[in-house]
Amino acid sequence: MSRRLYIVIIFVLTLASVQGSVCAFDKSAHAFMSEMLTNTASGYRNRDSGGLNNVGGNGNYWCAVPNSAANGRYLNFNSGNVNPLNNNNRANGFSVRAVRAFKSQSFITNTTALELTFDQIHELTTKAYLIERKNIRNHFHPLQFEVELEKRIYDIARSLYRREYQTKPYGCFMIEEPTIREVFFPHVDDATVSHILFDMISPIFEKTFIYDSYSCRVGKGTLFGIERMEHHIRSCTDNYRREAGVLNLDISGYFMNINKGILYSIICDTLQEYKFRPVLRNSTTVWNDVIDFAFVDYLIRLDLFTNPLENCRMIGDQSARKVMPQSKSLIFSPLGTGVPIGKVTNQLNSNIYLNVLDQYVKRDLHGKYWGRYVDDGKLIDMDLIYLEECKYAIGEFLQDKLKLKMHPEKTKITSTEEVFFLGAVLRPYRRYASNQTMSRFHKCVEACEELLKAGETDPHIMMSSLNSYLGYLKHFNERKAIKLTLENSPLCQIFNFGAKYERATIIKSV
Repeated sequence: MSRRLYIVIIFVLTLASVQGSVCAFDKSAHAFMSEMLTNTASGYRNRDSGGLNNVGGNGNYWCAVPNSAANGRYLNFNSGNVNPLNNNNRANGFSVRAVRAFKSQSFITNTTALELTFDQIHELTTKAYLIERKNIRNHFHPLQFEVELEKRIYDIARSLYRREYQTKPYGCFMIEEPTIREVFFPHVDDATVSHILFDMISPIFEKTFIYDSYSCRVGKGTLFGIERMEHHIRSCTDNYRREAGVLNLDISGYFMNINKGILYSIICDTLQEYKFRPVLRNSTTVWNDVIDFAFVDYLIRLDLFTNPLENCRMIGDQSARKVMPQSKSLIFSPLGTGVPIGKVTNQLNSNIYLNVLDQYVKRDLHGKYWGRYVDDGKLIDMDLIYLEECKYAIGEFLQDKLKLKMHPEKTKITSTEEVFFLGAVLRPYRRYASNQTMSRFHKCVEACEELLKAGETDPHIMMSSLNSYLGYLKHFNERKAIKLTLENSPLCQIFNFGAKYERATIIKSV
């Protein structure tokens, strides 16, 4: 049997009335009454010999209140007694009594004005699920969920209200276009909880993001980012009348190297800062009046610190892993780092994490023409020496503050005469789709032609695929290339593409 003795000491409220209270109950009574504090029987170090005495038999813990000039009060306990009012010479090496059990960092303070009721959490859960099911209704878990919809929503809401929610195993599949990636998707219950968190905190963080952060934001996106980058180039070069350079920034294995501890700290600091700011300009209502920050903190911890690899279900063909770099896989991420691609909150988290970089570039480096989509950033300036200095400054900042590294090959300074950004090629007075995008369009057309030849598909399905590309490509100078692809295609037998080749409409049923 171990000689280390553990005794759980439960302090009672009557101790507060003791003269010269050894436990400082004046401001902390509630904390002691609501928690159990575990101390070890670690003995003490003798003041004369310096040796350790009574290890495993006695516990001796100094308190904050002195007894006399030479003696201090301390708590003593052994296997048979607890003596909270002992005193002894201060020269003895006793342990220091903890005020309360350690809890990891949290932005939660005692100023929370709103505490959600069960009915309110149930309503949030229902709304979150209705949002989540829009894109997943034909999957197995959502269909199973809706068989007993009311009960499942009730169970989720009850477990969240009681702070007893247990996350489910993730699923993982591989994609190979436009690049090889592993995508982790949460169980429908967990995805619903993620939407609750996203809907609660995203309005706050939207206020902190710069205008030129384009990823996964309402009213932004890839096309918006392309147009803004083109605007930056034209503004900096006076509509291509002056020469300028572009600092192309790319981060190695971004999602797999996000430090969860740093991310949580950034989220905490931002929410704490905004708690007492007005929700709307000139409004007397602050965020603390409309958000239960204690509940938000619970959801953040639940969402961020769940291990997606635990009992994960690998779905479909996983052979692409053999050629996928380890830096792109969550399996090889260091402990405490990496967030999975495929979760709504991690889209927000990726913006939160690099918003620190955005603020640094805009405020400290004074980068006027800066834009970023996830980890793909561009800084434009006529001074190439300034861009070179920014390159090294950003590299050091990423390493020191965010524990990230720039991609050594993709991070470089190029000319504004040809800029590659978000699947577009920007050249003076025109923009083109990338070779990869055009290649995928040609493959789509070829696949539709094969299906038409075999007579195995509904033309409405082919029309949806074609229009997804045509609707995107109409924003580029690609009409001639599209015309060459489609004008002699057998698809013209059933589709009308119009003079501008911007949309397909059915003219004959197959």
